[in-house]
Amino acid sequence: MSIGVNSFYGDVNDNTNKIFPATPFQRSFYQDRHFVVGGYFGKRMTPFWTLALDIKAGRVSGTDKYNNLAFRTSWNTEVVISNTFDVLSMANLETNWSLYPKIGFGVYAFRSTLWQTLTNETVGYFPDALVADDGTFLKTTGYRCAFAMPIMLGVGFRPIPELRVFFETGITWVANDFLDAYASPKPSFEGVWNTMIGVSYEFDFTPRRGANPRYATANDALKDDGVTRKYKKMRNRSNLGNGGHPKFSKSSAMKKHR
Repeated sequence: MSIGVNSFYGDVNDNTNKIFPATPFQRSFYQDRHFVVGGYFGKRMTPFWTLALDIKAGRVSGTDKYNNLAFRTSWNTEVVISNTFDVLSMANLETNWSLYPKIGFGVYAFRSTLWQTLTNETVGYFPDALVADDGTFLKTTGYRCAFAMPIMLGVGFRPIPELRVFFETGITWVANDFLDAYASPKPSFEGVWNTMIGVSYEFDFTPRRGANPRYATANDALKDDGVTRKYKKMRNRSNLGNGGHPKFSKSSAMKKHR
């Protein structure tokens, strides 16, 4: 499992769609951040490639002081299939450290509310809203799912072979311009930047040999079950093994010569 903070990257933000979400010299760097929690279930396919199901949950918000707009989401959920490639393992370096890029694809479920910061009037919502009889906005309802693609960079350390402590940072691109409940007049990029730390434990589910016939190994199949020993005993008592000629004892052969 992991925990960290996130920040919004898109239209309703002071970053104005720059390459990086925000800098420590911007107010939004400190104000528009929220805790995000996550976890994953994965399997190491090769010594350097891990395939996993990643899940994250957290709120997102942003403020645009130039247009006097702000937005906030409910608890959004990100569910993706991720691929992790350990660069140090690919280079055959024997170390407890790991350095890896992570890329995946999946869905991002969200709902957002947009308002004017000067009047606190709700000016947008997505996907739906509950409205009173007089037209007054009450709350945003429903969730919308959009395609999501996380691209992250991480570093990990294993104090013991089964336990891993890691740090990851990167952005999740969301293929929907209404993540901030604001439709931009021009094409833009929207997503969520996540910075997280966490721990993971690697369980060994290797079955015990002989515990289940489906998992029997070649060595188990070659074990002596007594059939070979019985066959040899029967062969020695019969005409097998001497070309089909009958076997005579030494004493009977001597009697015939006499």
